[in-house]
Amino acid sequence: MEERATKIAISLPRDTFKEVERLRHELKLARSQAILQALKLWLRQKQERELEERYAEGYKQKPERPQEVEPLFQAGLSSFSAESW
Repeated sequence: MEERATKIAISLPRDTFKEVERLRHELKLARSQAILQALKLWLRQKQERELEERYAEGYKQKPERPQEVEPLFQAGLSSFSAESW
């Protein structure tokens, strides 16, 4: 099923418009495709930042204890080669 589209009008600084036009021609994209890709990337980055902030906030509220971290630290050390460089 095709998603319905909504037309919008936006104003861009001339330099930004020229750069978008140059890049979309280089990538052989329609203007709508180029803008849609940029907006999807922006929305995905925003969502990732929000998730990272929630993750960090969770650790602030309940940080790991040293006894929880030590086995992981030791496992990481065991992955190094015993060979001398």
